[in-house]
Amino acid sequence: MRSPGRVVRRGTIGSLGVVAVLLAALALSASAGVERPAPIQSPLHLIPRPHGSLSGFGNPLFMAPDDLALFSDGQETFIEVENLPQLGPLFNSRSCATCHFQPALGGSGTFINEIRIRNNTRPGPLQIFASDNILRLGPQTQGGATFFTNGVEASPLGCQITSASCNLSPCQLELMAATGWSPTLPICDPTSAAFASGQNCTAERQATPLFGFGLVEAIADHTFMEIAAHQPAALRGVVKQVNELGATRVARFGWKDDVATLRGFAGDAYLNEVGISNPDFPNDRSTCALNKTVSGVLLDADDDPEDRPDADGRADVDRFADFMRGLDAPPTLPQDLDARTGQALFAATGCGGCHVATIRTALNPAAFIPPTTGGVPLSPTLNLVLRNRLIHPYSDFLLHDMGSLGDGITSGAAGPTMMRTAPLWGVRAKSRLLHDGRAEDIGAAIGFHDGQAAASRDAFLALSPAQQQQLIDFLDTI
Repeated sequence: MRSPGRVVRRGTIGSLGVVAVLLAALALSASAGVERPAPIQSPLHLIPRPHGSLSGFGNPLFMAPDDLALFSDGQETFIEVENLPQLGPLFNSRSCATCHFQPALGGSGTFINEIRIRNNTRPGPLQIFASDNILRLGPQTQGGATFFTNGVEASPLGCQITSASCNLSPCQLELMAATGWSPTLPICDPTSAAFASGQNCTAERQATPLFGFGLVEAIADHTFMEIAAHQPAALRGVVKQVNELGATRVARFGWKDDVATLRGFAGDAYLNEVGISNPDFPNDRSTCALNKTVSGVLLDADDDPEDRPDADGRADVDRFADFMRGLDAPPTLPQDLDARTGQALFAATGCGGCHVATIRTALNPAAFIPPTTGGVPLSPTLNLVLRNRLIHPYSDFLLHDMGSLGDGITSGAAGPTMMRTAPLWGVRAKSRLLHDGRAEDIGAAIGFHDGQAAASRDAFLALSPAQQQQLIDFLDTI
């Protein structure tokens, strides 16, 4: 959490920041409804980039200098490591960057960072770590000097609740009782007889990449409704609406479409993943460590919300939103003949029915993007950058019945088999695919599709191996 009196460094986004500042004036002088023109051709542009190149991920949008400064400050806040007593008492990580780093800051991760439990009556996910289980050994000395004065932080962050051999702390025992968690619970199969009989089960989830999230937030609610209305009945998605930040909004973020705005996304994650209460989620999930100490360290103080707006009207959650909102969409790669053939096969197999290639952002995103927790509205210059843009996420962001690929969890209008269509832009940068990372490559991920996606899955499997590879080659360029 941002410490009082912290000096904010501006414009420290690396060499890309200098380029972006120089180009910002060009971007803002263009008419709002026109996409950026193709770059001037030079010999460098004529050299094919390596297939599968990951360069360009994590770049900022072409923004005005003041907006770039907010992005930069948000980037720094995104990588900050939280400490006791603000951390926890229940948490999955100490920094946003822990789960969003692949292939660049703001991406996905290589591991499962969240667990949901079917019969959980407590809001939110299971947390793996607890603040009363991360310190060990007591003070340490070396060469006559004292260091780690309050003990060593256990690696990774204490005994994990997911380990069957974990000597659970009081906080973890309370969490197990509240959620029904057990390390022996199976992964949910919503099409099984055991599930139908009410058996408890779990679902694992990996972090979603954040690239292009500001553009997704800038899509008008009615656009999602129009997409659903034009889909054939067999493929039609469900528009999920949530009550968020004082308004009814169309959700678009999260594996079950639980969140509609980046401010809501940041606040929910800060509480549930890091354990930091904030203006929109002002209370800790537990008081199990309140006013308790270990090795002289206070584990949890009665200071909720721990994250508060500063003099600029921004709390940490707002700076997280600034960073996410400023991340550009994943870069595309040139298509060779195989990739162009694969694009036609992508359409022929029906994959584009849910993985919608092109969506336009709203004419005035500032009309519905909420202000910061301190009341600062979206800047007019960033509104110009986000408005009326054609984007290519390859998703409708709607809920679809995925049959056996569903996670078994009910979240509002999203039932056990319902999952949000995952965006495919930048899919080449992910080492694990699907909500729980079960698929190691694109072909395997398609093979796990079911429910409303079964026909497209079967059409893909009916292709020759060469044609399947062409379709995958296409996905590797978007």
